[in-house]
Amino acid sequence: MPLYEYRCKECGEVVEFRSSMAAKEEMATALRCETCGSGSFAQIFSGFAVTNDTKTSPSGTPPMGGCPGGMCACNQ
Repeated sequence: MPLYEYRCKECGEVVEFRSSMAAKEEMATALRCETCGSGSFAQIFSGFAVTNDTKTSPSGTPPMGGCPGGMCACNQ
């Protein structure tokens, strides 16, 4: 199941939850900030990385990993 992250628009607290894609909207509208009690949130879109601890994959191609789209110098 995907992990969704939301930031409270009132105090900035970050809340995360796992939910099926079908139930995401229902879960998001039921959120309440544990810090300030607000129900006003903005979804955060986080990046992720897939890494491999070897220099090449079994097929001989470089492993996947780092930042999506080569947006930083982590693979250079």
